Amino acid sequence: MHIRCLILCAAVLAFFTTASAQLLTGHARSEINFREGPGTQFRVLHTIDHSNLLVILPREAQNGFVEAFDVETSSRGYIYENLIVVTDTLNYQTQHFFEKAGENSLGETEIELVNRTNHSLFIWINKNSYSLAPFEKKVLVLQSEEIVFFSSAPGLYPVFGREILQKGNTFRWVFSL
Repeated sequence: MHIRCLILCAAVLAFFTTASAQLLTGHARSEINFREGPGTQFRVLHTIDHSNLLVILPREAQNGFVEAFDVETSSRGYIYENLIVVTDTLNYQTQHFFEKAGENSLGETEIELVNRTNHSLFIWINKNSYSLAPFEKKVLVLQSEEIVFFSSAPGLYPVFGREILQKGNTFRWVFSL
């Protein structure tokens, strides 16, 4: 795992109530299937073993499956809950990754994501997931001022946090090494 992700990665996630926002980390008990959806009828994306770091996303289990993020491959999928060993709990802390870039006439929160790396980034922004290709820019318009984020790149430790961004403003989030 690369420590540089703490500087490199940042984005938004809100699949849960912010009062109890936390992520669990862990690994598979043995070699298991990482699936496209919550059940054995869904396609197997790949197989993972106990060496893959997993981030278990804070959602209710469906059919005994939990949604997880495989840090090694930077992919999201589902794993049977009883086959995971939880090793840590990550509570978010307020971060300051967003730089105010100006005001906008929309009265909403506008965020420009800028990837200045040669890594593809996985980003979740208030219930929506995004991929940001190397050197790509994306502009997002959000209704909410509260931003809870999760982001990672292949092989890098994910970043998770929360910020409040004032509506009517434009912010820039630059990912660089």
